[in-house]
Amino acid sequence: MKKLAYLATAVLAGLGFTSTASADVSVSAAQTLMYSSSGSTTGIRSYGSVDFGLSTTTASGMTISSGAGISLGDGGEAATTADATAYGWDGLTFATGGVTIEVGTDVPLADGVGEVAGIHASAATNDHSGMRSITNTVGITNDEGAGIQLTTAVGSATLNLAYVADTNPDGASSEQLDGATGTGMSAMVSTSVGAVGVTAAYVSHNDTNVDDTESAVAVSYSSDMGDFTVGYGSSTGANDGNVISVAYSMALDADTSFAVGYETHDVDSTSGNRTNVSLSRALGGGASLFADFGSVSGTLTNAAAASNIGAAGTNESVFAFGTSVSF
Repeated sequence: MKKLAYLATAVLAGLGFTSTASADVSVSAAQTLMYSSSGSTTGIRSYGSVDFGLSTTTASGMTISSGAGISLGDGGEAATTADATAYGWDGLTFATGGVTIEVGTDVPLADGVGEVAGIHASAATNDHSGMRSITNTVGITNDEGAGIQLTTAVGSATLNLAYVADTNPDGASSEQLDGATGTGMSAMVSTSVGAVGVTAAYVSHNDTNVDDTESAVAVSYSSDMGDFTVGYGSSTGANDGNVISVAYSMALDADTSFAVGYETHDVDSTSGNRTNVSLSRALGGGASLFADFGSVSGTLTNAAAASNIGAAGTNESVFAFGTSVSF
């Protein structure tokens, strides 16, 4: 990441800030170019993003930060369209005295802690290659919206609490809270005991149709033989069942790493399994080469037809390789 830092004393003074206040803007960007093959569905995938981090420090020492970005074909943003998507500007984060509070319209709940197997170098390898997906997975109906999130230290542990007053807006610029159709809350604790890291979370979501809960724990261990992580999650409501997941990664040398992950879902009397394998090689200067493999089995749903992958996907495995560059 290349940071653009500047003094903004004159501007801030004009806005009513004291002369001791300072502002900072950071800019980072990434681009991925990859080839993927899922059965007869093959293609070149190219996507990237530019992210802006914004922060200022008040005279009392409080840091106020926000962020925004633009993406094109990212695995998590507008990956099935040719249009760029702008995101962010959905709240502010206030940090002081070891406490961080986020208020906005895209506050996340702490779901997914028990699913640790997503280790692909490219987010698009599974999500947007034309491969089938597991039909029923552990989780709550909605996991973000308009609300507040608090993070602080409790002894040697980190505590995260979140409350979402309306799960409908999901990043919208405004929300009328008295018209809320769904609310949610979560609590997550992360700590370590020697070389073992432990994260536990509880999430609930309530709306007019169904009440959801999710309980999950993940345990990690690092050694000279590599990094091991095991996760377990259980949900009730719209998705009633459990998930078990494992992940392992190791450095083959100073620039090459290997990772493998596996998860199995047993939800609503159906089962589904997913395997991910990734090999990556750093080239220096923020560039790397990677090769990904993914497969699914069990009760599956065909990938929806989209302009960038052609007809609906009916395949159960995918192979991809390419390069990623961070600027």
